[in-house]
Amino acid sequence: MLQQRGGYSFVTGLEIQAAQEIFGNAGYQIVFDSLSWSDMLAKLRTGSIDFVMGAYYDKKRTEYVHYSIPYRYERNAVYVHESIARKADNVDTMDGLLKFLSANELRMAAIGVIEDYVYGSDDFARFLRSPPDHLEFVPSRGYSESMNLILQGYADFFVANPVIADRILAETGAGKEITRLPVQFPQIPVHVMFSKATITLEEVESFNQIIDSMVQDNRFRSLHIEFLLPVYLAITMDQSWFHLLTMLGIAAFSFSAVLLARKERYNLVGALVLAILPAIGGGVLRDIFLGADKVFVLHTPAFMLVAVAVVILSFLCFKAYDCLMLKFRKNYSNLDKLTQKHLEGMFNRLFKFFDAWAVATFTIVGVNAAVESQAGPLWLWGPAMGALTASGGVVLRDIVRADYNIEMLKQDSYAEISILGGIVYTGTLLLMPYEINPGDIFYLTMFMIALLFAARFIILWIGFNNPLQFGAAHTHPDARMKEFEELEPSLWKLMTEYFTEDSESRAMPVNSARAESLHNQFLYLGSNLKESLAKAAAEPLSNQSMRNYIQCRARLKIALDAENIVYLYVTQMLDAGNQVSDKARHFQQLIDESLKGLIEAAQWAIESGEPLDFTMLEGLTLSHHKRFNEIRSRYGEGDPDYRDHSLQTALRATHKIERITYLLGDYVLLRLSKKETGAGGVSNRKVHNMLSKNT
Repeated sequence: MLQQRGGYSFVTGLEIQAAQEIFGNAGYQIVFDSLSWSDMLAKLRTGSIDFVMGAYYDKKRTEYVHYSIPYRYERNAVYVHESIARKADNVDTMDGLLKFLSANELRMAAIGVIEDYVYGSDDFARFLRSPPDHLEFVPSRGYSESMNLILQGYADFFVANPVIADRILAETGAGKEITRLPVQFPQIPVHVMFSKATITLEEVESFNQIIDSMVQDNRFRSLHIEFLLPVYLAITMDQSWFHLLTMLGIAAFSFSAVLLARKERYNLVGALVLAILPAIGGGVLRDIFLGADKVFVLHTPAFMLVAVAVVILSFLCFKAYDCLMLKFRKNYSNLDKLTQKHLEGMFNRLFKFFDAWAVATFTIVGVNAAVESQAGPLWLWGPAMGALTASGGVVLRDIVRADYNIEMLKQDSYAEISILGGIVYTGTLLLMPYEINPGDIFYLTMFMIALLFAARFIILWIGFNNPLQFGAAHTHPDARMKEFEELEPSLWKLMTEYFTEDSESRAMPVNSARAESLHNQFLYLGSNLKESLAKAAAEPLSNQSMRNYIQCRARLKIALDAENIVYLYVTQMLDAGNQVSDKARHFQQLIDESLKGLIEAAQWAIESGEPLDFTMLEGLTLSHHKRFNEIRSRYGEGDPDYRDHSLQTALRATHKIERITYLLGDYVLLRLSKKETGAGGVSNRKVHNMLSKNT
């Protein structure tokens, strides 16, 4: 084929490159002429040209040519009009094809003179040398003309090399009307034909040695990968279904950016930037890296327009939703709860779906771009360009967001999936045989997209952290927070030990020495947990880790405050000693029983971690508010004429204890996700600064 680069035109292709290497290794320079097949044979006979590449063996030609040893193999295929393909639905063998041709009146587009053209099958050649009377031959000068003859109704079928024919069908769009029959032609050895008039047999032997050396070194297979594989991938990528997949990938990245823009309150232009960078940024970086004459988005501006359309449409939808919320502001709380319950979960699932789809499609697009640009070695640049296409734009987006915690390069496994998928896809392409069927490329591509999509989606769904991290596993923020959750029940277990039982199984505070010991143990454990959380906050946190950290910190503060109240209450009651009335002692007994039961219920719920136990604890805290009010009313709180000072002291202590019920109420709301922890919707940088100040 003729290509242009940098203002220069040059001939290139599989056979051209093979010829240049064969004869270049022998010390020759070659000049190529563009000739029809019949003219090539005539000029070989007279010695006007020295050799022809890509020839099949035909004994009749040995009168005027020498054949080299085979340097590669290929198969021919039969192409028919769709109307003929429907009649030949069951034709899938050579015998079946010959019977079909014998039974139907058909016209064959024949290239050159039938006697001088080899089709690669002896049975098919014998059939054409003695054809049935109703088989008509329509002269053709090449594959393109044969296709035009079929499209114009002058011919019904032709035989061709599928590498060339499939490419022409894809480029011209004729594949909708012309199809390939699933008939398996024999494998055909491909030779170089040398003119006996100019090339001696000894020279042919020296060329054969060079060809054999190149075969042993797999050089012709490398040329096959370099020239033929891009042809088939181009056929695949030029089809409408692949363009649709690419557009869906663009839309996926764009919608992911819209959700980020909504969460972080970007304006319309900011949202466009967030959408365009991941949608086309990776592809632009890839084309610059591969040295493309023109980056892909300049060829196909539809990619950018899809991103713009997704952002504008999403912006209008969000504005309509906001107006609806304002219009029904009286019911805003209920509407907000409804959207939080349904829409937030739906958007989260959509985000995961689009993210996974984008990884899958862009990885495949990147590998195909590396193949088409003939980047070598392909086993290296195929996966690298797949990962760059899928991940490069996302990294650029996070840089623009001033987010120094780029999850893709830290906790996430986004790039790793792309790299592994690129390795598998590239390796499979490299191992494919010479006779590639476009259908095989189609199924391989669809399988890889489905595989990468499933892998990414499952990882997002289960929340899997990337194990390939340099940081020590035990110092990971998530590991520290998991350690906190494991030790948290110990804090509340220590609180339950502030009360013991007397001989009659009634609750009573421990002695002062035990209370001091418990308080010191609690402060020591709480201090260690606080320090561990502070170390977690010192690292850049993912969004999920951020939420976990803030909740753990809030729960630790509740435990510290609650323990301090219990400690002060116990020591205050111990200081009162025996200087209390019987009524005050009885009242204090009720309070001790109530407080002991409440703390034990909290400890059981925290230890089990079951939502049902926290729901029961929530009901228990609500009932304690009412119970404290009833007790204080029964024992005459606020009565100015009452002179029992010890009882008044005990009554005042109930207000201090009641704060524990409020704290436990907040704790339950946190564990049941009914209360916000105050860090949603801001950037990682802002949250990190906030956490650093607070810790």
